[in-house]
Amino acid sequence: MKNVLFICTGNTCRSPMAEFILKDVLKKNNITGVSVSSAGLAVRGDDTINKNALQTLKNHGINAEGFVSRQVTEGMIDNSDVVLCMTQNHKRFLPAMSKVVTLGEVVGANDVADPFGYDLSIYDLCYKQLRSAIEKFAELYIFNKDNQ
Repeated sequence: MKNVLFICTGNTCRSPMAEFILKDVLKKNNITGVSVSSAGLAVRGDDTINKNALQTLKNHGINAEGFVSRQVTEGMIDNSDVVLCMTQNHKRFLPAMSKVVTLGEVVGANDVADPFGYDLSIYDLCYKQLRSAIEKFAELYIFNKDNQ
């Protein structure tokens, strides 16, 4: 079982979107044996997924209803095979380990900008950036038998 953990600030926008996008990619490719989760560096109480993030996922046929944000813990990092941060700044707050990287570093892309506070069009741009990077990540590290 591979364990993938996505990290952003509040675990309400980017990292839950990334979690559900990767789950969708895995499902559409009939891939099992991969656990996908997300967490935040500064989670506020029992936050849920941002309404614009939820709507954006729904617009792309992905259901994230019922998602509840989680604060990242040392155990989550220890139990993950790879920890994919949305930005270099997020990475700086986590232990310096080879498995803690940014999504952009892994796929040769930029950091994923925070859409929080913007309208659905910005969330859709974020979704497209995440989808492209996650599909590339999956191709390189999950579907590629050389990395199994």
